Amino acid sequence: MSRVVRAMATGIMGVAVAAGAVTAQSPHALADIAFLAGCWEGRMGSLDMHEQWTRPEGGVMLGTTRYLRDGVAVDFEFARIEQDDSGVTLWPYPRGVISEHGFPLVSVDGEYVFENLEHDFPVRIVYVRVDEDGLAPRIEGRDGSGTGWSLTRVTCPG
Repeated sequence: MSRVVRAMATGIMGVAVAAGAVTAQSPHALADIAFLAGCWEGRMGSLDMHEQWTRPEGGVMLGTTRYLRDGVAVDFEFARIEQDDSGVTLWPYPRGVISEHGFPLVSVDGEYVFENLEHDFPVRIVYVRVDEDGLAPRIEGRDGSGTGWSLTRVTCPG
C-alpha cells in the first residue's frame, strides 16, 4: 500500500472512529425532560412557588416561575430549554433578564442535571423526578452546597 493510500485510509478510519464516538455520546434530547411539561407548585422556605413548562415543541420548552409570599408576588423567572445539534441547554431569565450562561443538560441518569462550571452560582440546576407527580429540584454551587425544594404536579389554571 502506498504512503498516500495508507495516510488516506488512516484518516478515514480516524473519522469513522470519531463519528462512532459522537454517536455513542449522542446529545440529550428534549424528550428526556418532557415530563417537566405542565404546572407545578410547592414551597421554598417562606415562598410559595408556581412553575409552568410548555410541551417540547419546535426544539424548545418555555418556563415561568412565580414566587409568592403571603399571596404577593415577590420574584419571578422565565426559562428556555432548547435543543440544537450540541444537545439540550437551559437558559434562565431571572427577573426577565437572560443569563449570560446557558446550562447544558449533562446527565439524565435518575437526576436531570443542567451544569455550567463557568457560572458563579449556581453551577448546577438539578431536577429529580420523585414520581409521576413529584419533583425535587435543587440548585448547587461548585462544592455541592445549595438549596432544594419539592414541587407537586397540579392542574394548570385556565
